[in-house]
Amino acid sequence: MNNSLLSKVRPWCIGRLVFDRPVSSEISNESYVYRGDKLETVHNASLETYRAKVEAREKELRTQKRIDPGNRNKETSHPWLEKAFSPVQNSRVFIFNDAVAKAVQLPFDTEGYFFADHTLFHTTGGIGASGLDDSENIYNDTYRRFKARDNWNVPAESGFCIDGGIVTGSNTHTEEVSQSFALMPPRPALLLIKMRDSMDDDQGRPLTKNLSELRAKLDRMPGSYHILRKGKRQVAGMDAEEVLFALKDGAVTVYRFYLLAPGNPATPAQPHTSIELLLGTSPRDDFPPDQATSPLDEAGALQLWDTLLNSLRVRPGAI
Repeated sequence: MNNSLLSKVRPWCIGRLVFDRPVSSEISNESYVYRGDKLETVHNASLETYRAKVEAREKELRTQKRIDPGNRNKETSHPWLEKAFSPVQNSRVFIFNDAVAKAVQLPFDTEGYFFADHTLFHTTGGIGASGLDDSENIYNDTYRRFKARDNWNVPAESGFCIDGGIVTGSNTHTEEVSQSFALMPPRPALLLIKMRDSMDDDQGRPLTKNLSELRAKLDRMPGSYHILRKGKRQVAGMDAEEVLFALKDGAVTVYRFYLLAPGNPATPAQPHTSIELLLGTSPRDDFPPDQATSPLDEAGALQLWDTLLNSLRVRPGAI
């Protein structure tokens, strides 16, 4: 058993929660959504890079002409760009459309950039035609909340942690986060955490009701499996359910651990939360059996799962 990765951990902010992340782990995938807009981050950027991106994009949006879907996609004289403004210093938001229709009002795409402390934030989303007049108020409110930070710096102020920053303030808009951690690269060991606002409909959908879907996933893998543990537990002060599977295929052992917490719509301190721990994979050319098998034995896998889950908590001051 090699659980040395648990010997050195640091608090890691994810959304409005925090957990003790193994320092040796690496982010393999991540996504963030705030107020319906997808957020992406470019690290180690310069002011010149920001200005070049904004100028090039604005030129493109002012030059491209909308098409008319009702007239065989004929090009019109109307540019894509509908509105452009700067909510805060070193920021720019574009509202645009690539088509125009006489009979209906089409929704608009939105795209924005914000530069601070060598970090470039990029937002993409959309807005209905009826919200166009209020768009500046919406993005002025959103962009004034952005603040850059080092990812290992856990903030003490209220807000929603994103890659390279925090969206400050109380939870008044939709928030979604997904992060995947390669725990022991290059060995197959992945931790996946997803959180979003809890809704009333979530309360009637416990993990055990989706057990057939989980079994279907495992049925597509070679070998046989059995359940190591199943039942209710607490995570970050929330009621949750877990199902832990072990698969065996010759010399290869694979663990698939799942947890679901429906959360509580009444408080952002209890978001809808799903967590998966995937240890090992099916053998293939780039993963022979000795590399495809779980890097931890059963005791180590259970220890890792319980330690990570028990460390998840609401970040002090986050709400």
